[in-house]
Amino acid sequence: MPREIIKAQLSKIPETPGIYRFFGADDQVLYVGKAKNLRKRITNYTQEERLVPRISRMVFLAQKLEYIQTETEVEALLLEHNLIKKCAPKFNILLRDDKTFPYILISNHQFPSVVKHRGSKKEKGEYFGPFASPTDVNRTLDVLKKSFLLRDCSDSEFQNRQKPCLEYQIKRCSAPCVAAISAFEYTKSVNSAIDFLRGKSAQIQADLAQKMQKYSDDFEYEKAANIRDRIKSLTSIQAKQNINIHQLGDSDIISVVSKNDQICIYVSFFRSGNNYGSKPYYYNIEEGSLENVLAEFLGQFYLAQTPPSVILLNIELEEKELVEDFLSKIAQQKVTIKIPKLGDKLKIIKDQEQLAMQVLEQKLVQNLNNSAMLLELKNLFDLPELPKRIEVYDNSHTGGENAVGVMITAGIEGFIKNGYRKFNIRFEENGRDDTAMMREVMRRRFKEGNNNTFPDLIIIDGGIGQLNAAHSVFCDLKISPRFVCMSKGEDRNAGEEYFHQIGKDSFTLPKHHKLMHYLQQLRDEAHRFAITTHRSKRGKTVTKSRLDDVDGIGQKRKKILLNHFGSLDKIKSATVEDLMRVEGISKAAAQKIRDFFNN
Repeated sequence: MPREIIKAQLSKIPETPGIYRFFGADDQVLYVGKAKNLRKRITNYTQEERLVPRISRMVFLAQKLEYIQTETEVEALLLEHNLIKKCAPKFNILLRDDKTFPYILISNHQFPSVVKHRGSKKEKGEYFGPFASPTDVNRTLDVLKKSFLLRDCSDSEFQNRQKPCLEYQIKRCSAPCVAAISAFEYTKSVNSAIDFLRGKSAQIQADLAQKMQKYSDDFEYEKAANIRDRIKSLTSIQAKQNINIHQLGDSDIISVVSKNDQICIYVSFFRSGNNYGSKPYYYNIEEGSLENVLAEFLGQFYLAQTPPSVILLNIELEEKELVEDFLSKIAQQKVTIKIPKLGDKLKIIKDQEQLAMQVLEQKLVQNLNNSAMLLELKNLFDLPELPKRIEVYDNSHTGGENAVGVMITAGIEGFIKNGYRKFNIRFEENGRDDTAMMREVMRRRFKEGNNNTFPDLIIIDGGIGQLNAAHSVFCDLKISPRFVCMSKGEDRNAGEEYFHQIGKDSFTLPKHHKLMHYLQQLRDEAHRFAITTHRSKRGKTVTKSRLDDVDGIGQKRKKILLNHFGSLDKIKSATVEDLMRVEGISKAAAQKIRDFFNN
């Protein structure tokens, strides 16, 4: 938008809090901002000499400006971050990975289960977390099961089990499903697990040690050994708590560091003084202060996560009080931002800052290695420039059934997970073979209006057939992307892959060439994604079709059966008498089900 047009609107723009949006030629939102004084803030966009290059280019591309007044600056901040999350404007600093973090849920049940939970907290029970990664939560769950022998089965499986499962045999569950433990004793174990998650592990270990000593004094050495193993399990997770200071209570520690135009924001979760893991976020920012980047990150990050009562930062924020009010509104409780200056908390901040710099430097080294590989890739396939976006395609099916195609993406920073895509094959092309599937995937990916992110290089898992199939689609669509097909050698051994391009002879690389290993990693990631997608689809289809094929079993009976037995495999192995115990299943219906699966 020419700056003269912005100037022409200034007299109409109020001097109140609010948000403003710049739109491009296609009515796409380019940028969302908030202001304490809309007129004053928007006036800044007419002063080119004060704009950083990113914002200057945004103003050049903008065709329209809109604004919305709000009652307070906090409301403006909340609206700004919601619009950024919804519209994903190109010129805002975005939190690319906004998935929710996993929690541990101890369910609300007479014999509660302990399970991993992700998403909204609709189910009743006690939640502990967030944990920074599935690895952190899985490790803690493993310790809980070993130390307190709590179940992790579904309620339907618990209700219908008639003998202990393998978890009981390997001493990871006390089998409350078959009354191997009383409700009173099981409740004591649950309470101990809750105390452990609330940071009272020292007292729990002392109680277990006293219990172990008593068993030993009574010559019950096997029971004493079991208690010893449980203590070891608790100690193992404490050893992994590189920081365990109860002063922290429930808090997040967030450090931001920069090097070579790269920024790392390092988030660590502490709950009840326990370290629940850390996660780094990386940004490539050529301009702008760390304070502004961190403030925008906090707004986006805590739209998806509930803020704790205390957040510790390693740098000051210009609008600290405003951000606190914003986070308090989200959390529906008082949230305090602190920048420690002295004492143990300052030491923790410095330790976290050092970790952030270490992971950033590792990331820079990895990016450098990837850049070297991409440079070799550019030379190998005669690309006009270094490929910043590579798309790799593969198909998976079983005899043409449950067919899926997938696309994975990679670049200088490695795999770009938010660029992955699945295609449920509709057989829109002639034929049901791999080449027809690939034609359909290519056409759907590159049809008109779907080229917003055009790849610098396409790699297709396949040989000459897939090469010609993709080429025919590109000719029909009148596009000319750079693409290559990658097929295994005659013996289909890794390291013997051949590369095929239109108008060129096929060739291979030395088996241990670094570039060959890099290309294999790309292909293998696409293959992994295709296989897991296909298996997921096949599993859903099998569960649906096998029961639906039984005469007289409709959706209602199907649901009752699955709820009662917990899985299709248990239905298949059930006797007529077992099936008759299910509400609504007569002897005749039970016999039909039994006969169907026997045949």
